[in-house]
Amino acid sequence: MSELRVDVFTGIPTVLAPGRRGIGTVRAGGLPDVTREACPFCPGREAETEETVLAIGDPWRVRVVANRYPLLARELAAHEVVIESPDHDGDLATYSASQALDVLAAIRARLRVLEAREGVASISVFRNRGRRAGSSQPHPHAQIATLPHVAPAIAMRDAIATSDRALLARVIDEERASGARVVCDEGEVIAWCPHASHRAFEVKLALAGECARFSALDDARLAMLARVLVDVTSRLRAVLGTHDYNVLLRDPAVGVSTFFTIDVLPRTGGDAGFELQSGTPVCVVAPEDAARALRDHAGSI
Repeated sequence: MSELRVDVFTGIPTVLAPGRRGIGTVRAGGLPDVTREACPFCPGREAETEETVLAIGDPWRVRVVANRYPLLARELAAHEVVIESPDHDGDLATYSASQALDVLAAIRARLRVLEAREGVASISVFRNRGRRAGSSQPHPHAQIATLPHVAPAIAMRDAIATSDRALLARVIDEERASGARVVCDEGEVIAWCPHASHRAFEVKLALAGECARFSALDDARLAMLARVLVDVTSRLRAVLGTHDYNVLLRDPAVGVSTFFTIDVLPRTGGDAGFELQSGTPVCVVAPEDAARALRDHAGSI
């Protein structure tokens, strides 16, 4: 039976419709066809990218470069690519905890720089994996894009979070008390399938303690977050197989102190006319069922 649920972080209603599973499923996807020999992100081809703004390790383990095709003109905004690994075929689900930590540390370092830059109002950090998720390169990478205005989705979340300072803590308490949607709980970091998931097998990661924004995260909790992120993505791969997905850092606008979450969104289907016209997501797998399946598959760490 279908059900209407509301995302407490955004106020957006979501239709939970398990009976529609398989209807409109989009199977085309996978990684773009770019070989190692032609890949500008592989070691030895550094001259084929824009300037390096940060490198971790020598030889590099993570490299951050300016995006050759920025969303906005460079005088208006920054757009950077986080090349996560020298391994052309790597992915979050197969990273070690230390590899994932390098990636998150690079993102944190760049956010600290960009948040202090004049004219930056909000920053989007995202990862596209596979064609269905919008990826144009198979080499594992994330992106950081600043905006001179507060993005509408960020403003919407900030308005709710600032009006209800106990929101995240209350949601975490409720999820722990129920247990039905929890995927893994490491104390400091918890991952669960949201009550009003926008997509099938959506997983949200959050800190159990206070942290106003990702750039304020200390080393110990950054390391724990890296471990849980690898754990979650490896569980998703075990259940769904190799699949397209996005990872989104939900950070508040620059100058706003609330909390951050990380959303992992498998792209197993496409938005149809109803979703596009109404702005209402349709989720065809109950989050309780998704979490149960993910709990049954131990992660790689």
